[in-house]
Amino acid sequence: MTITMTAKNQITIPKKITNALGLGKGSMFEVEVSRDGIELIPLEIKEKQFTDEEYVKLETLAIKEKGKEKHVTKRFIDNLKKGKI
Repeated sequence: MTITMTAKNQITIPKKITNALGLGKGSMFEVEVSRDGIELIPLEIKEKQFTDEEYVKLETLAIKEKGKEKHVTKRFIDNLKKGKI
């Protein structure tokens, strides 16, 4: 799944992900940065216990989106700036 950052450096998390994780307005995240990317980890006041149905939804989403990742290269960024992507 591909999402686009706005001019104000904002991204929107797709509804199917927020629904699967039970996230809503005001949800807070821990942000971890690595050499290869950014990871958003939802913070919860209490530990979240996923149901078997929620695990199935998450697994289905992961399988559906596998292979759709975009490799960010200088050429990719240049094409974004030129509006070709």
